[in-house]
Amino acid sequence: MTDIDFSLIDRLSVPASLHDREGRFLHLNAAGERASGFSSAKLRGRPYTDPVPPEARATVVAQFRRAVESGEPTDFETVFVDGDGVVRGVRAQHLPLFEGDAVVGVLILAYDVRRQLDPRKLDSETKLTRRQNEILELVAAGKSTADIATELSLSTETVRNHLRRILHELGAHTRVEAVATAQRLGLLPPKPFRS
Repeated sequence: MTDIDFSLIDRLSVPASLHDREGRFLHLNAAGERASGFSSAKLRGRPYTDPVPPEARATVVAQFRRAVESGEPTDFETVFVDGDGVVRGVRAQHLPLFEGDAVVGVLILAYDVRRQLDPRKLDSETKLTRRQNEILELVAAGKSTADIATELSLSTETVRNHLRRILHELGAHTRVEAVATAQRLGLLPPKPFRS
């Protein structure tokens, strides 16, 4: 990334950091410095995972890779350790930056999460099969069990079985709760902005 205008990032009111494809810090805005307790200069060149506790790193790495490799933005909850050593909850968005068709970096935005997050649960690696992920995305799109069965050429009972396993894996009791949990964990792509 050449000729970066950091002033655009510095104008953001939320903590924001800019990273190259390998995940090295290039810049941290003032809100990010206040939230993390570190200066942009101190973090420059360091990996984006440095402030993340070990038990939450796998999820953060997977979300960053998704942004870099597929060019998809991510939106998920995780934790980080601030300059005082306090573990803080954060909703993070990894936004891929493009030059032409190539992802050249990632802008990370962070939003404070008021409730306490357990870092061990964030890296528990929810294990959904490819088919279950596909069904979950259709549920998130508002499709009924019958619609999903028709679209995927499955029986309605097979779809119901997958839905039961999805609810169990996500610790959810309803479809709405499952979708909300999946979005929070970054298992579903964020909804695109519409003008």
